Amino acid sequence: MDSSVLITSGLLAVGAVVTFVVIALGLWLYIRSTTYKTVPIALLLIGFCLESAFGTKQPYVQLGLQIYPNDVISLFVLMSTFAGLFYRPLPVHRSPFLLWLAFGVTIILSFLVGLGEYGRYAGTEVRPFFYLWVAGLYACTADFDDDELRRIGRWCVWAAYAFIGISIILFGGVEAGLIDRKEYFGDAEGTVFRPIGSHAVFFVAAVALVQAMAWLRGSGTRHSGLHAALLLIFVTVLQHRSVWIAAIFGLLCVMLLERRHLPRRFPLLLGFVLVVTLSTAVAAWLGALDDLGRRLVQSTVSMGDSQGTFAARVDGWERLVEQWVDASAWVAAFGFPFGRGYTRMYNGQLIEFAPHNFYLDLVLRVGVVGAIFFILATLMAIVGTLRAKCESEFEYLLTRGLSVGLMASLVYNIAYPSYYIVGGATGVALAYIMRQRKRPVVVPQAMPLPPRAHATPMRHTGVPVIRARGPARRGGWTDA
Repeated sequence: MDSSVLITSGLLAVGAVVTFVVIALGLWLYIRSTTYKTVPIALLLIGFCLESAFGTKQPYVQLGLQIYPNDVISLFVLMSTFAGLFYRPLPVHRSPFLLWLAFGVTIILSFLVGLGEYGRYAGTEVRPFFYLWVAGLYACTADFDDDELRRIGRWCVWAAYAFIGISIILFGGVEAGLIDRKEYFGDAEGTVFRPIGSHAVFFVAAVALVQAMAWLRGSGTRHSGLHAALLLIFVTVLQHRSVWIAAIFGLLCVMLLERRHLPRRFPLLLGFVLVVTLSTAVAAWLGALDDLGRRLVQSTVSMGDSQGTFAARVDGWERLVEQWVDASAWVAAFGFPFGRGYTRMYNGQLIEFAPHNFYLDLVLRVGVVGAIFFILATLMAIVGTLRAKCESEFEYLLTRGLSVGLMASLVYNIAYPSYYIVGGATGVALAYIMRQRKRPVVVPQAMPLPPRAHATPMRHTGVPVIRARGPARRGGWTDA
């Protein structure tokens, strides 16, 4: 037999085995997800890490439409949501769930219209919205208990450090020449190099905010302060300007919430600032930060460059808003259908990238109606977790950490589209609000009579008289 035939047969056999193993593993995970509700969340975090590691070289399967790992994971999460309906009641009478469900309906409506007009291009554009909504829908209906939420919190810390490791590996690979920067990341030499995207860096910043809050309160682990410091340093080095602004806003929110604990931690904060400043000065004097300093300055100065991405985004906001305003009343209410694209002119060139503004993206694709549903759900999650009456320190860190992270995301969304991890956090916050509303209200009981009081009947009328002995007689209780 020809050797090429043997090789082809062997490859087919290996492919069949791999396919069988993947399908079997997916079925097993799906079955386990009905018992272990954190399995879909673990898959979302794993997919997040893989997406950051592969950059623009995401693996996919061609099935008429390119199917990426996050497509499979989001479908798995949606199926887990449906499976959970057999084990947990659907909160159809709760306004947080109904708002999130209504937001999803506007997404599906826009997608169905776009599918008929633009075909598979609608499927390409709807992906980020679908990921976001599905993650929030599952988190909203999973009804996690405290142990499961603690586990998810630990996984988030591990994922934050995984992003640091991925960045170091990718940066080292580019510097050593093992990774072709232009081919792998799609940008040219001389521009600011960011090994991972802004979504991952914002996630790291959000984890750092929660760790900083725990450290200020003195209720986290003994390494909470170290976690916060390392993660925030990483956020600074990665040079995403919009993430810097969102992280600073989040830190201000943390300090405002924990202002009572700031004086106690002020000496350590001052010492940390002095150590970082001294270390930076020594490293700069030795020339170790010349390249990093050049890149940071270039990243900041490039904001005013007319050829830079920032100027193109701002100009695009104006052009896309003009298109939306000039459209019909239906478009104003429900947006342009998915698949239409974001084509506009800039400096005499035709550009098509997304507007890098989630609020504008909402209005363009799901209209005013969908944007209102999303914003109301987010504000409800923020206000509800800020005002929550907590019964434990863990519950406090959970609710206030979610509120601070979501408030920071409101700033982040001005310059970037939202992400499914933010949708998951919103869903957890909405689920907590619904769970708190189901807690029984404790009605205070009537105050009992003093233990030393006794009743004696009157001799002639038979009416009992309450008489008190001892100290109660001196102004505490009187005869009835």
